[in-house]
Amino acid sequence: MAYAENLLPDKPKNLEANPISLTSIIISWDAPEITGNVTAITGYQIEYKMDSEDFTVITANSGSTSSSFIHQGLDSEIVYSYRVNSINSEGTGVSSSTVSIKPEHTTVPAALTATAISPSQIKLTWLSPSESILPIQGYEIKREINPGVYDSIGSTNKNTLSFIVSNLATDKEYSYVVSGTTQYGSTQESISASATPKEDSTDTLEEPTSSTAVQETISTPPIKLTASVVSSTQINLSWSPPVEDGNTPITGYKIEVKSDDNSYTVLIADTENTSKTYPHTDLTTNTKYTYKVSAINKIGTSESSNEFTATAKSTNVQISPMGKLTIDEGKFFSFTVKLVDNSMKNVVFSLDENPPIGTKIISNTGMFSWTPSESDGGKTYTFYVIAKKDGLSDSQIITISVNDNIDESKPTSTSEPVSESIELGVASFVDETKDAQTYVDRYNNEASYKEWFDANYSEYDSIYQAVGLEEPLTIPAAFVDETKDAQTYVDRYNNEASYKEWFDANYSEYDSIYQAVGLEEPTVVVEEKKFGFCGTGTKLIDEVCTIIEMPKVKPWWQFW
Repeated sequence: MAYAENLLPDKPKNLEANPISLTSIIISWDAPEITGNVTAITGYQIEYKMDSEDFTVITANSGSTSSSFIHQGLDSEIVYSYRVNSINSEGTGVSSSTVSIKPEHTTVPAALTATAISPSQIKLTWLSPSESILPIQGYEIKREINPGVYDSIGSTNKNTLSFIVSNLATDKEYSYVVSGTTQYGSTQESISASATPKEDSTDTLEEPTSSTAVQETISTPPIKLTASVVSSTQINLSWSPPVEDGNTPITGYKIEVKSDDNSYTVLIADTENTSKTYPHTDLTTNTKYTYKVSAINKIGTSESSNEFTATAKSTNVQISPMGKLTIDEGKFFSFTVKLVDNSMKNVVFSLDENPPIGTKIISNTGMFSWTPSESDGGKTYTFYVIAKKDGLSDSQIITISVNDNIDESKPTSTSEPVSESIELGVASFVDETKDAQTYVDRYNNEASYKEWFDANYSEYDSIYQAVGLEEPLTIPAAFVDETKDAQTYVDRYNNEASYKEWFDANYSEYDSIYQAVGLEEPTVVVEEKKFGFCGTGTKLIDEVCTIIEMPKVKPWWQFW
């Protein structure tokens, strides 16, 4: 009995699936070897299933020899499984093995494929990351020389997603990875892709096929919602659009708000535009407001964004009232000067009007401290506290009475305990191989970079602290009134001992009073003394030996 020869193609090999974004997956495979009288591959049948459902045909015949396929319009909560059959002129062969995966964001170049296009060349193609903290500026291509060890072999700009490697050996397998480059470094490497140049390798110019029916869904939520206080009655909202729009345009946004600890209410049901900002006005001063935003497309309304809370307060510099205090002589006393709006950053504090010796206030934190001496007992002192920021200022008077006798059983009176400081360290975005000053320059010269830093790293007092640099001195110092002649401060320092002691105790970070008030320190010229020798009866005057009158002495016999 004779058996008919099987002329159907073998099944595809090495089927793989990798996510491209929250709504798309790429699958790739190796074409089967053609042996005997089996005719060439003309296309592939591709099937998929969701979770435990039955397989469904996505593409009955791709009509292409491309060995990769992009499936779009997916749900990130569902597991998708795939299998592929080869097709030739005789029909459809058996199915490949099955692979399963969920869609998710990619932070590295995705869907890297390697295809031999000649006996000595391999073409690499990839897709951009679906989510990146910093903008991608280009791509670096690397060849694997040992598992996990790579050599850089070339690069492309951000718009070029392919690269041809030449001068390769025939019949040798090569493996590659790709990483994205940003202003502050590189992403991690992509998954690797391998290919082997053969004598019959040719460039088919085939790109990955994709599903023709795009599923339209509700978008993902808006991201990076922030709220900034404009005044005691207005807060401005801003956000970024959804990463995935559900394959249909965003038409508006829904905004919800709650005050203090109440429940959410709808502030705007549909903005009916694509603006990503909103001014919330007519607010109640000193009330805390919390917001969330949802995106709207023709399919429906997305889940809500992150929440963001802000309190409607005055944006002026205003010191909280402190009133009168009583303390004991000889005991350390401290408290922190507070602002009405405690969210304000980079405020400079100082003391004025010659406070007692030993009184200090830390300029960037407002921490006041003093240990009154025994001679201060029974006296009352008035302190003038000043707060300044960006040309705005406020001052408060504190009256402190010092008890004459120390009562050991009585605790030291303090406004509030000193909080233990937290060591933040260098911020996570800093590449320590780079010059830290470059971050400071960007903060000072790029408004968008400054807004990004202030919104995301508000726990730092300044950009200098975040990148590990010492903050430069404020010149002139905070106590200087720039409407006055700076020389008056120098004169007081040189002529008033108490003023000199006050300055030296509170502003030791400055090299001199001249630096603190912004004046150039004068050069002191020391006049060199002149020396010479003159004979008896003369004296050196103005570098000239001058005769001087000598006293007359009586002869000895005249004393008898």
